Amino acid sequence: MGEIVAAVGTCHTPYMFTRPPDENAAQLDAAGAAMQELGKVLDETRPDVIVFFGSDHVETFSVTCIPTFAIIAGSRAIAKFAGRDYNLPVHREMAEDLLNKLVVQHNFDIAYSEDAELGHAFAVPFEYVIGKRDIPIIPFFTNVYVPPLPTPKRCAALGQAIAEIIKGRKERVAVIASGGMSHFPGTSKYLTPEFDFDRWLVAQFEAGNTDALLNMTGTQLDEVGNTEMLNWATMFGAIGPQEGELVDYIPTWHHGLAMMRFLPHRARKMASTKGFEQYGGFKFNIQGFQFYKHPPA
Repeated sequence: MGEIVAAVGTCHTPYMFTRPPDENAAQLDAAGAAMQELGKVLDETRPDVIVFFGSDHVETFSVTCIPTFAIIAGSRAIAKFAGRDYNLPVHREMAEDLLNKLVVQHNFDIAYSEDAELGHAFAVPFEYVIGKRDIPIIPFFTNVYVPPLPTPKRCAALGQAIAEIIKGRKERVAVIASGGMSHFPGTSKYLTPEFDFDRWLVAQFEAGNTDALLNMTGTQLDEVGNTEMLNWATMFGAIGPQEGELVDYIPTWHHGLAMMRFLPHRARKMASTKGFEQYGGFKFNIQGFQFYKHPPA
């Protein structure tokens, strides 16, 4: 019987490659080190295939056609960004099986491509998490930017369906979810990230409270710059409410970089609650929902 043996969530900031002068190089180096730490899970578990949940930044699709969900079901996964090229093997037989069963048995209208070119949401983790490891992948796209977006619960339902299909197969599967936090590209909020909310959400993930994300609406996610967390929602649907280990959270001047490990479990090396005292208690209100860093007495 197939099983999911590893699961991690990571950022994919393009500045890991481009290194603009207004970025803090030490922060980028720390993010790279944390992503490489996530990659060690692949050595521990030796999966047969990586199911990779990523998104697009108008690199693969355009407003003329944006699928809600899509899968690469060809033979190679081609990613290009900032002068770097990646050419990874796709587990084509499994990708085709997932596509067919998601559409026919699980009622998901999944778009697919043989050769769509992937952008930095894939390329950066290819470099820092997967590295030189020769493991076939299956890339999934989710629309996280162009409304209407799928809800977190719909993404989780997709993950649950994928996990059910995996159980009927024989492969050992690793899951990588690629998405940044507190991220407002191209908007007036770009310079005012919601770091407190990020830390609250990370603390919920550490406790295994994935409903903190899954019960949010697309509008609420957008207000806190966390629509890329829809990829994490798909992962949570696949693995269930697992307690997470925070490898690192880095607040840059314009967004949050989070790297977390969920499967397999190990003793935590750090916790997001460390250092929270400097922020004091806070209450975050969006659309009538109240989120507390420290629950009220």
